[in-house]
Amino acid sequence: MLRRRLVGLVTYLITILSPAVACTVYEFTDEGFSRNVLPMLHAYPLYTATNKAFYLYDSSWPFQCNRTGGWGDFFASGVDLLPAWTPEVARKRGADCVRVKAGDVDELLEKIHSVSAELDIVAVNKLWKLQPWVQQQVNTALKGFRALKGPTVAFHMRGGDLLADLSNNDAVQNKERATPLSMMERAREAFDGNIKGGTCLILGDDPGLMTEAARAARKALGCTIYRRSPSFRKAGYVQREFIQAPLKDRCQNTVQLLVDIHLMMHADYFVGSFDSQLPRLIETLRFALLRKNKRTFADASSRREDWYETLRKYWKEQGEAGLATPHAPAA
Repeated sequence: MLRRRLVGLVTYLITILSPAVACTVYEFTDEGFSRNVLPMLHAYPLYTATNKAFYLYDSSWPFQCNRTGGWGDFFASGVDLLPAWTPEVARKRGADCVRVKAGDVDELLEKIHSVSAELDIVAVNKLWKLQPWVQQQVNTALKGFRALKGPTVAFHMRGGDLLADLSNNDAVQNKERATPLSMMERAREAFDGNIKGGTCLILGDDPGLMTEAARAARKALGCTIYRRSPSFRKAGYVQREFIQAPLKDRCQNTVQLLVDIHLMMHADYFVGSFDSQLPRLIETLRFALLRKNKRTFADASSRREDWYETLRKYWKEQGEAGLATPHAPAA
């Protein structure tokens, strides 16, 4: 099914992209990590289907360890699969390339009626390859993680500028936002009794929310708490402050974010809110790279948009109608 759909995408793209266009330049912005990476993952299979050369212009991206660095500071896929768009390359190929941003990708996905998850599976298996020095730090964290008592449940707690954004968003003002307590309730709802008595990984950016979540997890799930030091901030993450931080801090913070991402990927279960973009990236990585069961991921936002929620609702309705078991299958 996936192969057939991708062949259809290629055929469509060949008809809409000019034959004169020989390469694609994807442009990162100064926004957050996931807000840039996710659209790029969507774009990579779409545009490499017709334009074999795919360059990344990430000079505005604040996640870096070198003044002229970016994606390639942390990921080893840059040399061959995702080379940097430099002034030298621009002089040689500038006239032959199409410039693409996140909005262009969204527009194209709408035109071809495609689901981005299909594209992301292709992209992450090619592009999500860490630099050895970053992978070493991830491996060290995973070694300790594997010694934890199971089952392991990772919770992503996002504060900082996200809370302000949600407060100013008319679409979500009247909807209940995820809280530490509602995250625990969501975990019990989604995973039933399968997660009690194990280890709860409390990860994220806001120490206050993480402390509250740890307290709620102990009470609701009876789990042992695992916490890592949050990012360099003492309060929630704020993108504009991150941009202005010293290069060394931005480098270290990005590595710690990648370590957290891999812990959330490897946990037996995961709970996060799609009000934040990072859980969407976690969802992709868990399923595309680790082949995790989709039942093991739960969205704690008011929208409940995780894949398995539709089935949970169906079985619940069937049970209430007396047509099937009254309980939705747990993960």
